[in-house]
Amino acid sequence: MIYDGLEACGLYRGLSKGLDVLIDWLDEHDVHELPLGKTEILGNKVFANVMDAKTRTFEDARFETHRKYMDVQVDLEGFERFMTTPGETVPAGEFDVAADKGYCHEAPGNTNLLEGSLDQGRFVVFMVGEPHMPNLVPESTEPGPIKKICFKVLSDEYWDEA
Repeated sequence: MIYDGLEACGLYRGLSKGLDVLIDWLDEHDVHELPLGKTEILGNKVFANVMDAKTRTFEDARFETHRKYMDVQVDLEGFERFMTTPGETVPAGEFDVAADKGYCHEAPGNTNLLEGSLDQGRFVVFMVGEPHMPNLVPESTEPGPIKKICFKVLSDEYWDEA
């Protein structure tokens, strides 16, 4: 996981081809001008999904994982908490290869949960295979609406196949 302020994203240049494409794009575009839905940045290698979503409680959420794409998430309106775990997980259903998404829960005894929030211009990068739980309600508030971007960045491992 990478967790930082959006103005610092250039510090991460050189980590992957797709992140470099996204960083260059962010240098030239205002994320607040993106329309709802999918916007291609570099075909199916790097693209943005802008969505209206609703925060949820930890009890109503589960971790998700991806095998081919990193998620780079930014909140545009409202804000959310997120969690990730480097600890053991157990699957919660079959992995959907077409959607590049699977779900899991922390394994019994796994108390290694890390969290952050996407407010004050922050972003988070969830790496391929990293269990993450986005859209969590901020502490001391009720679930509510957020507008966010989930940039999808293809892993270098699959870059030449796309």
